[in-house]
Amino acid sequence: MSEVPVEEIGRIIPSLSEGEWEKLGGRSELSAEQLLEGLKETFGNDFPESLWRRHKNRIHQLNWAHHILNDAERERLGVDVPIGARMSQRLLELCSQAEIEDVHRRINEFREERRRAQMQARASSSEVSVKSYDFKHPARVNRDQLRTLENLHDNFARLLSSTLSGAMRKIVDVDTAFVDQTTYREYILSLSNPSCTYQFLLDPMQGSVVLDFAMPVVFGLVDRIHGGRGFSRGVEHRQMTQLEMGVMARVVKRALQDLEATWQPILPGNLIHDIELETNPEFMQITSAPEICILLAFEVNAPGLSGLISLCYPYFTLQSTLPRLGVQASPARAPGLSDERVREQNRLRLGGMSLPAVAEFGRTQIPAAAARTLEVGDVIRLDAHMEDPAQIFVGGQPKFLGYPCAVAGDTAAVEIAGRVPPQFSARYGTVDERERSPEAVLKSL
Repeated sequence: MSEVPVEEIGRIIPSLSEGEWEKLGGRSELSAEQLLEGLKETFGNDFPESLWRRHKNRIHQLNWAHHILNDAERERLGVDVPIGARMSQRLLELCSQAEIEDVHRRINEFREERRRAQMQARASSSEVSVKSYDFKHPARVNRDQLRTLENLHDNFARLLSSTLSGAMRKIVDVDTAFVDQTTYREYILSLSNPSCTYQFLLDPMQGSVVLDFAMPVVFGLVDRIHGGRGFSRGVEHRQMTQLEMGVMARVVKRALQDLEATWQPILPGNLIHDIELETNPEFMQITSAPEICILLAFEVNAPGLSGLISLCYPYFTLQSTLPRLGVQASPARAPGLSDERVREQNRLRLGGMSLPAVAEFGRTQIPAAAARTLEVGDVIRLDAHMEDPAQIFVGGQPKFLGYPCAVAGDTAAVEIAGRVPPQFSARYGTVDERERSPEAVLKSL
């Protein structure tokens, strides 16, 4: 069970229903500590965390409020920047239950009208001959590909939530906050300095990727792993120590394993390597400043801890993969299946395929002039001896060594003598290659 910080109690109390507030005693003069104890005594020890989750959902639902509030209502709230969670919190604190329900109704009406307007815009888009184009932020990735990227990384958010929850030993929610196209310059300027930013290579992509952890998330993780409460509020923004870097290295290793699993449906067998930590984002020049990047942000929420984790793909890194993003991606595998089990299932599926098998007894090269003069009875000297085994190619690749023999009906055949060791397979080339070095012949003993 995760402990809700005492300082959070005052924020989440407005999410109590009228009946729950009456059961609690309805006394607003109680301190945060008294309210927390009252919640546990009245509703049980797990109720504060349940109330915190309910409050988070209500805040999320009210994030659309800035679209429908008039000036008088905004002035009543007294919010300097009336957008997002701050406005939602003020609404819960100042408005009655009936007023909150009215706000919900107006938000639903606004979203429905917006949906209808978007549908009408799509219906009439074929008639529009002039389209706006932002040369500073060109759209290098189309909407379908962005949607596929978002769906793909929703799975990454779920895996990362499990990883962080295991590391912190309490429930951590990770949700996809947004997906956007921006320039690399703007992304670097948006990062804090000092930062906790990792750059790495993701094969088979051709280029680097950036993963950044907001410093409140870093300090909350380190505090919780070392036995603290995992709170990040009020922590001084400073450079990480060597100890903290070591702790984050273990967390990042697991997070990157989650990213590999995320890309598995699109890039089977992908591999992340060359991981480097950079605490000053200005020194991290993986691409040119005006290069377009795909930015994915993930919101991390836990009692006493909140922040963003961002993932940045430069366009040239994703370019070779974009054609594969036209098809919706599914999770890498069904839950509970190990890598060995997946390989076994793949072998069973491929078992019925037919592959060409070729037995090669030798190769050589002759001049074109000599080839034109060949006649019946001429002998061509090959690069193999009589006692040398034949190379058997399956699917164009060298797999076995064998000797010629005959079976019933005087049918020519090859008797398998052994497998080609994987470390020596390159010596034999493929069945389609015309040249092979003289050292490729494996002599019989």
